[in-house]
Amino acid sequence: MSPLAVIGRLENDAHTRIIDVDTDFTMDEVVDACLAPAVGYQARHPKPGAKLRVRLTTDSDDAEPFPRSMTVADAKLRHFQQIDIYVSDE
Repeated sequence: MSPLAVIGRLENDAHTRIIDVDTDFTMDEVVDACLAPAVGYQARHPKPGAKLRVRLTTDSDDAEPFPRSMTVADAKLRHFQQIDIYVSDE
């Protein structure tokens, strides 16, 4: 277990946030960590009831999502790397 800060970008939100995660977190736990300081405060859930996914932020917003059970360590996320939290059709 090791703490790591990522920059989370929530779909349809104008803000990015520095989010503390742990290298043992799954991507579902990363989603929860990113939603906690935003939804209900500065942003709305992109689609209530829908499962959200995590992907690396790219210029074209087309990176493949990480598997939901993958850990931060397995994804090889780096300190202050930017990620997107978004609704997936999958």
